[in-house]
Amino acid sequence: MNYSILDASDDFADLSNSLGLFKIELCHEKNLDFRSQDFRLVFLDTIQQYLLSLTSYIRAFMGLQQFVSPDEFLKILNVGINTVEEFEKSRIIYKFPIESLVTMIHFQIDSFFGEVCRLKENPQTGFYKRMKMVLDEISIDNERKEQYKNTFQCLAFFRNSFHNKGFHSIFKGTWSEGVEPRRGEIDRKFVAEESTIVFKHNELITYTWRSAFLLIQESVESIKFLMKVLDFQ
Repeated sequence: MNYSILDASDDFADLSNSLGLFKIELCHEKNLDFRSQDFRLVFLDTIQQYLLSLTSYIRAFMGLQQFVSPDEFLKILNVGINTVEEFEKSRIIYKFPIESLVTMIHFQIDSFFGEVCRLKENPQTGFYKRMKMVLDEISIDNERKEQYKNTFQCLAFFRNSFHNKGFHSIFKGTWSEGVEPRRGEIDRKFVAEESTIVFKHNELITYTWRSAFLLIQESVESIKFLMKVLDFQ
């Protein structure tokens, strides 16, 4: 069965609901006031808002298509697309919401790591350094730590590709002896359930709504774990 954009909207809504339940659990375990501005609760609230906003956008967008003719729909959009064929080829409904969501969620995760570093009196500049510092604070086996690192890095790579028309490039500082990798050389790979997103040098990142959802879900679930094990006292 094909996984549609509406299936994704349902999954994002479910993820938001799970965060709501997690907030209650976290407040109970960490003795937090549910109405406080604790940075962990603010982070969870913000992610929920992003997920619900995307869900509402998708459902409203798809619903509008069902109630007006294709020509009327394109006139309402007013994005310079005049035919249904052009609209389908542009994939505008598919690219904008998922790229916006990935960008905002990655931004919030980066901010979360930055706040943890600040509280630990060890401020770091740059997403990778912040992530590494936070992961080094917890006692878990290296395999699990590498799994978290891979998920967060893949989310960052996904977002960074938007600066390069969707293409991924291996960071120049990691080139072997300053020699550029061959086009298509695999840098990193995200695998969850039946879905995979592969990041290859100078190649377009390909993804589906299902693989993008799973990357976002795993990133959020990883942060939930960190919130429970990190000591902020």
